[in-house]
Amino acid sequence: MNNALFFSAASEHWATDAKTYAALDAEFHFDFDPCPLRSAEDGLKEPWTGKRVYCNPPYGPKIRAFLERGVDAEVAVFLIPARTDTKWFHEIVLPRAKEIRFVKGRLKFGDAKNSAPFPSMIVVFESTRESST
Repeated sequence: MNNALFFSAASEHWATDAKTYAALDAEFHFDFDPCPLRSAEDGLKEPWTGKRVYCNPPYGPKIRAFLERGVDAEVAVFLIPARTDTKWFHEIVLPRAKEIRFVKGRLKFGDAKNSAPFPSMIVVFESTRESST
């Protein structure tokens, strides 16, 4: 068995399947995606304040930067690998997330025929800023 597949990825980008996105959008009503799959835009440069964010960030070194921005948004929902052994999980997700949902089984990203080689989780952040209304 070739274990290299389980510990690396040909790409940092994994397209969200339509069914998963639709279910999350129906619940959270997104108005901003800081890293759409086929965009050269850098969503880390955009303001997140007051937005309802869906983020499936690149699954590499930038993941931490995207997670750190989650607390800026009104609501930020992340689809990320369930890597509970990482510093970003213990330093950002555990202390700041309102909710962590571990996905049962393995997702099929985009229109892939096979499941991902890693488990996934949905992480929800909500703003703690007081409204001025």
